[in-house]
Amino acid sequence: MIDDPIAKLSRFAARDNRPGGDGLPTVPILGAFIARDRERIADLEVGATGLIILLDGRKEISDPDGSHHYRKGDALLLPAGWRGAVVNEPDPDSGLYRSLILMFPADMVRRLLRAHANAALGDGRRARDYRVTLTPSLTDAVLHAADGLSSGSPVSPQIAEHRCMEVLLALLETGVWWLGPVAPTGIADAVRALVRTQPDQPWTADSVARALNLSSATLRRRLAEEDSSVRRIMTGERVAHAQTLLEVEGRSVQETADACGYASRSHFARRIKDATGSNPSELRTDGRFRKNSG
Repeated sequence: MIDDPIAKLSRFAARDNRPGGDGLPTVPILGAFIARDRERIADLEVGATGLIILLDGRKEISDPDGSHHYRKGDALLLPAGWRGAVVNEPDPDSGLYRSLILMFPADMVRRLLRAHANAALGDGRRARDYRVTLTPSLTDAVLHAADGLSSGSPVSPQIAEHRCMEVLLALLETGVWWLGPVAPTGIADAVRALVRTQPDQPWTADSVARALNLSSATLRRRLAEEDSSVRRIMTGERVAHAQTLLEVEGRSVQETADACGYASRSHFARRIKDATGSNPSELRTDGRFRKNSG
């Protein structure tokens, strides 16, 4: 167990070292924000998924969902594409605002989501304020990654990247499913990543738009530009998930229907039949046969 995670993380924020430069990061980046005066950024667009941990002071972010407040010891995960206003307020006692930020390149997030698309994701509810629980395993992973990314570390870039992947996996395991980038990979990819992590949810265009910080009209327009739709993406992801559960894991038809968000077993069977040409029970039988014969 970690008795004082903030004290241990604070050693990586000894000086202001804000991520900067042009373009989006292609490797993980560790940075620290330190300020003695109140800072306000009126219109911030997040270019890369970032985990922010408050070490001193207070933070407020505002977006279409409202205003969200954080203090020392809190953590939040802002996905790529998030837009809103940010206020950083120094602590009245220490006189400092300090936060640690770990930024992940879009390709790393996509690889993580592809590899662990079916990971258990807590109770599946959206954290509307982007808050992250600093569990012991997540804190351990962040400390390990920060040590590998810090200046003068003997750790190779490949090992440091592996440690950052552990942080992403720890986030997934605590229910942080909104890792997928909104931009620049395309809105259809963002919707796929969203549905893939929670295929059992009753997604609609409105709920997807809210999750991705877009208006429903913007979501529909951008999906149409990519010749796609929420319904088409949802069906494709649910069918792919169902095939994995039936053929690879050997789940029952009812279990699979529930896991894919179908209240009606007959409706589920029709969807699978239309997409694959086989009934769910046939997919399960074929999968078990292949496994046993292999």
